[in-house]
Amino acid sequence: AAHREDGAPLNSVEGFVRQVLGWREYVRGLYWREMPDYEKRNALDAELPMPAFMWTAETEMNCLRQSVGQLIEHAYAHHIQRLMVLGLFCLLLGVRPRDVNRWHLSMYIDAIDWVSLPNVLGMSQYADAGLLASKPYCASGAYIQRMSDYCGDCRFNPKQATGEDACPFTTLYWDFLSRNQNRLRGNRRMNFQLANLERKSRSERREVRQQADALKSDLTKETWL
Repeated sequence: AAHREDGAPLNSVEGFVRQVLGWREYVRGLYWREMPDYEKRNALDAELPMPAFMWTAETEMNCLRQSVGQLIEHAYAHHIQRLMVLGLFCLLLGVRPRDVNRWHLSMYIDAIDWVSLPNVLGMSQYADAGLLASKPYCASGAYIQRMSDYCGDCRFNPKQATGEDACPFTTLYWDFLSRNQNRLRGNRRMNFQLANLERKSRSERREVRQQADALKSDLTKETWL
């Protein structure tokens, strides 16, 4: 009716119906169908605690420092920041999904459990093994560099996976793929990323794993959950 009678652009009407009304009802339906067991799901066996800097913004990673700092000030962040900066970091690091959801509920002014839990566990952390989303939203620091201006003022190099200047997102991205390749191999939407992983030599993978292990230990030295 808005399109036919009021002249609203079709793409605007479609976006509102599908992305707002449709997604809301889909998420709400999934929550009530799958609870209470849904909140216990952890398909990728992520068991690390939430780093303390996710509450304080005290980190050298510029994208996280700015995004968390914005949360502290406004209790709000854009969807892409939620999914592809903050959520991505927790996914790659391997933070416990329930801890990610507790953090999300604590930090966002618009968070409520029936919305937060499916979006965090299902879309952001892929903890439900694809019940809500068809693939894990995983990317390296190069994605953040392409999609934002965070990397220009950051001391880390998003193109490097190892070494002193390596971006933690990039290191953890390759480690994430390596650790989960058997789980993800049957997912056709992951074929391209896994093919890129296969191009890396054993020595490259070993170096990434060693740096990722050191990163995880360092980043979770101080935790609040």
